[in-house]
This record gives sequence, C-alpha cells and structure tokens, in this order.
Amino acid sequence: MDTTLLIFACLALGAAAVLFAVIAIVAVNAGKNLNRVTAVVELMQKDVHELRVSSTPVFEKAGRVLDQTERSIVKLESDLSKLSNGAQSLAGIAEDIRMLEQSLLARVRPSLEDLASLVSGVAKGVTTFARKLTDR
Repeated sequence: MDTTLLIFACLALGAAAVLFAVIAIVAVNAGKNLNRVTAVVELMQKDVHELRVSSTPVFEKAGRVLDQTERSIVKLESDLSKLSNGAQSLAGIAEDIRMLEQSLLARVRPSLEDLASLVSGVAKGVTTFARKLTDR
C-alpha cells in the first residue's frame, strides 16, 4: 500500500477514535444531565402533589365561604325587598296622612276663620264697651 494512503487511513482511524471518544464523553455527560433533569422533574412532581394536597382544604373552605356568601346575598336581597315594600307602605301612609290633613284643614278652616272673626268681634266689642264705660 501506498504510504500516503496508509497515513490517511491512520488519520481517519484516529479521527474516528477521537470522534467516538467525544461521543462517549458527550453521552456520559448527557446521561448525568438526564439524571439531573429526571431528579428535578421528580422533585417538581412531588412538589406539585404536595401543593395539590395542601391546597385541597383551601379550595374546600373557599367553596364553603362562597356558598355562605351566596346564601347571605340571597337573604340580603330578600330583606332589602321587604324593606323596600315597607318603605313603599310608609310612603303610602304618609301620603294618606297628608291627604287627611288637607281634608281636615279644608273642612275646619272656614269654621276656624268664623270663630276667629267671632272672637275678634267680641274682643272688639268688649274693648269698645269698656272704653265707653270708662269715658263716662
């Protein structure tokens, strides 16, 4: 064989040996990194499981609080509607009282004006009579 061919063959074998060595080193490092990634993923899975377990009571309590809040709101709406009906009733009663007052004033005012005129006339008459008696 030719020496040049032999040198190239040796170089090719050496390059292949270096390539396989590099591939082996990369594979070993990748295996280590894969082990680390696997460990991290397992820890994350454990953390997620613990988070799910610890958050379940919180979600249950939140559900109970929301149910109680909903019941309170329904009760509040009911009470507010009753209060609104009561306020409307009171407004109707106030209107009826105002109408009664106006009606009474319309009926009593002429009599009161007549009585005031009579009292005024009697007072004027008594004062006139008293002046006439004192003038003599």
